[in-house]
Amino acid sequence: MEPSERPARAGARLGHTARTPLARPCEAESDQEALMEIFPSFALRPKLLGEATVYGLLSRTAASPGFAVHSVNLPEHQYKRWAEADFVIVNRAGVTLLEVKGGTVHLAGREWRYENARGNAIRSTEGPARQALTAAIALEELLTQQMGQKVRVRWGVVFPLCSFKREVAELPPQRLADARTCASDDAFAAWLQAIPFDQHSAHDFALTDEEVSAVRDVIVPEFSASMSLGLAVRATRQEVFRLTDQQFAILDCISSNDRLLVTGGAGTGKTELASMCAKSEKAAGRSPAILTPPGPLANALADRMSRFGIEVTTGKLPRSTDVLVVDEGQEFVQPGAMETVFAQLPGGLAGGRWRWFMDPNLQYTSRAPDAHSVASLERASMVVRLTRNVRSTAEIVGVIRTLLRADVGISQIDGFGVKVRFIRVASPNDGMRAIGDEVRELLEQGVPPSDIAVLGPKGVAGTTCQGLLVERPDVFKPLSKGGRIQSSAHGVICSIGDFRGLEARVVLLVDLDDLPAGSLGESLLYIGMSRASAVLQMLVPPGFGERLEQLVKRTD
Repeated sequence: MEPSERPARAGARLGHTARTPLARPCEAESDQEALMEIFPSFALRPKLLGEATVYGLLSRTAASPGFAVHSVNLPEHQYKRWAEADFVIVNRAGVTLLEVKGGTVHLAGREWRYENARGNAIRSTEGPARQALTAAIALEELLTQQMGQKVRVRWGVVFPLCSFKREVAELPPQRLADARTCASDDAFAAWLQAIPFDQHSAHDFALTDEEVSAVRDVIVPEFSASMSLGLAVRATRQEVFRLTDQQFAILDCISSNDRLLVTGGAGTGKTELASMCAKSEKAAGRSPAILTPPGPLANALADRMSRFGIEVTTGKLPRSTDVLVVDEGQEFVQPGAMETVFAQLPGGLAGGRWRWFMDPNLQYTSRAPDAHSVASLERASMVVRLTRNVRSTAEIVGVIRTLLRADVGISQIDGFGVKVRFIRVASPNDGMRAIGDEVRELLEQGVPPSDIAVLGPKGVAGTTCQGLLVERPDVFKPLSKGGRIQSSAHGVICSIGDFRGLEARVVLLVDLDDLPAGSLGESLLYIGMSRASAVLQMLVPPGFGERLEQLVKRTD
């Protein structure tokens, strides 16, 4: 057996996968079958060419109905129900489990030598066939127990980067796909279909469309619920910013609409879209300026847009401005503030060229937007509503919607989220112990400090924020006096209000007894919760616990 290293084949999708809706038999309108749907819809570790090759092959495999789950990095799994299986495939033919071995592979006598998912050299007398069989048995037991009927699982082993010169006793050709099989989509699909059913008939493994759906309900939530925090954070890190259809439409209509009012909840991509609008106007020969409230967001935008020659201001517009782009516009929707802004723009509210981005929910730090001022913006412009959340996982979006009745869109983040955690603490000392434990666990699970933001209503003046800065200066830094993030290697500790417009993969909300009463407190809670993209954890002291219970009762 000689390993043959080669790069990923052309056409293998190593990033996001374009999903094709699964066509039901009664809905089919053409002879072409829908392609396999894969969870997650992107390869989490594209540098591992073995997994990436199989991912690409499966993504081009017909399945009607059908899906696959890429189990990535299972040694980090907290719930090892199917051991080290790399892919689980479910369609009408049944359930199939694949073990993938990439990198260099040798067989010396009874000892296997290969690289594991982390690139570490592994020696084992338990070959890949035994690993796959053990995992298949475990998966059979899980599905049978959960579905109340016998579900059988086939298994196979894939060596996408190696070619076998001789047969291996424990790996009959029907269960083995090497580089030659993986070189062709058709050959791989034929091999997948021909994996043996052991002593049973194909009928014993076959699933109805309803059973395929039932298996999905068992497998996909299990993978999501059992992901470690570190892996969940890395999953969302692979999500690059993708324009939704709505955002493409907005960019397309810029030239034909002088005035746009774009509304959307936290995380729907308003700031990114505002930046793109400004760059588009600049490319068209105009002189745009971005208006946004003072703070870290304004600083970050100014640094980012300076290379394009676009001014970012918190008040007075440059004299040359002929296009106004407003981000966090809810802070300016008051009669006096709007008059001041539009007095500086040629043509003003009714005749000027402007793009106004705002959150209609609770994301304000002083006063709620004035209804008459909002109506004035709507009358003068084309109004567009963003409904796709491109920041936060479905778990975070769901909790925000439930507690605060805020519409933050439908989550577009496809990957494995973790449940929002509410950690009850009895006292400030208890809170310090709890936050220390949480930070320690995050770091042990591989989350970089720079992915963590600790936010409180009073920022570093809050008890827990202040104590954490003293205890862990190696991990966290406060914002600078100018409101800038001081270190790309450290996490940040600051007030919820100062972090508005920014985001972190992990957000820890603390000192929540310091939230103001009424709608302003709810606004800060909304801003804080919606900063998280992958993991949200909240320390719940007694006073805030009572408030939380009232919020829950209000939604019943």
